[in-house]
Amino acid sequence: MTKPANPYAHAYADLLRETAEHQLVVLHDDGLYRHLRIQKPGTRMWSWDITTWPGHLATSGAIADGYMFTREPDMIQFVARNDSQQSYYSDGAPSIDVRYWAEKLCGGRSYEVKKYDADVFLRHVKDSLGEHEDLGDEAQRFREQQLMLLRKLYELRGLDEATMQDHLQAYWKKEFSEAELWAADDLSDEQFEKLDAEFDWSELADVPMAERSPAERAAEILDEARLYAGSEHEAREWLHENSETFGGDTWEWDLRDYDIHFLFTCYCIDLAVRFYHEYQAQQAALPESTRLSSRVLGFLMRGFRALGRPRRRSSHPTNEAVQS
Repeated sequence: MTKPANPYAHAYADLLRETAEHQLVVLHDDGLYRHLRIQKPGTRMWSWDITTWPGHLATSGAIADGYMFTREPDMIQFVARNDSQQSYYSDGAPSIDVRYWAEKLCGGRSYEVKKYDADVFLRHVKDSLGEHEDLGDEAQRFREQQLMLLRKLYELRGLDEATMQDHLQAYWKKEFSEAELWAADDLSDEQFEKLDAEFDWSELADVPMAERSPAERAAEILDEARLYAGSEHEAREWLHENSETFGGDTWEWDLRDYDIHFLFTCYCIDLAVRFYHEYQAQQAALPESTRLSSRVLGFLMRGFRALGRPRRRSSHPTNEAVQS
């Protein structure tokens, strides 16, 4: 089965590239009280910490800084239980429910982690145009059906494409009437009945045909929208000025998307939780006498396997601390 495209592929690719050598350091692990650090050995660039206590999970560091989530006593287990399917998207990213995670932010911060996004604005414009009665996909298909009928009519009349185009130009310049454009007097009854059955003459031939197609007019409007996509204020003003095209309810459109920092945070939490579960599995596999104390600092995970990336195999974990 073909995997879907990741809507946040840019954020995932950036994080994957910058954290290819990151490892887990367990700084504290005592029940629901944990302090986990993900970093490249020897540097704190692109590093982050995960701290948990009953009912809370907080992030800090060079990235994923300044977020606190709350939901259940054990937030690591909460994240794991509600975590997404790994390698869900075509780029290998997990399918994180970003909206759901935003709802679990403390202090009602779910609104502020979304920022105006020009691409979202333009997507709304494009979708609205696609559904427009006169400019949308259905209108374009109707126009194409009209042209197919007209070509068939001219073919039956023994007239070529160039003649049809000349007649269309004359029609659009109002030098040619609609009756002259669609003249079918020289068709036999049998020819006309067959044409009507194939194309529904009464529906197609009775509707005026504009010189510019719905697709051309919609493309022009979309090009104009791009000129006003620089800020949410400009976008809103433009939508208001074009309410005849888009209607009066565009104020309901959400022109924002989750910002890069929050997207990084979601991926960082996902990675840290999976690293931590690997750490727990490795500890459980060791003889009890050789397990590291939960209070020993600096448990170093073996090589990186971030977000589905393969890793090299190595020896048993050590308790060597990574220097900050």
